[in-house]
Amino acid sequence: MFIERLKGLRNEHKITQSALAEAMGLSQQAIAKWETGKSSPDINTLKKLADYFGVTTDFLTGYTPSPDTRPDLPPLTPRDERDIAKDLEKMLAELDTSAAFGGNLTPDGEDMELLKSSLTQAMTLAKRVAKQKFTPKKYRKE
Repeated sequence: MFIERLKGLRNEHKITQSALAEAMGLSQQAIAKWETGKSSPDINTLKKLADYFGVTTDFLTGYTPSPDTRPDLPPLTPRDERDIAKDLEKMLAELDTSAAFGGNLTPDGEDMELLKSSLTQAMTLAKRVAKQKFTPKKYRKE
């Protein structure tokens, strides 16, 4: 399932194996091996792929049929997405990273990217749930 999903997303976004490899910091041969089933990405690379294409890892691996984890919720507007990005940047700037990562540990770039990705997904879901819950019925598009 991963093979079909990766090829489909790459074609949908009109991106070559080489361009995807460059964006991911990998070799084109690695992408080709994934698409032929000769190898599979590790979990961190799978997460980076999901973030790159804006889908979930469950969608990439075939556990969910839709790239959207909650198709029953209303979509976000560009303004909603800007608000989430602004709130996320503010949250990360105020975050005491040493306390969040176990005291004296200094997080590396990968840890911060995973944290940012997780927070983005959580904030997006929360915003969509709030839109569904608090939009008056007469304004809902159903």
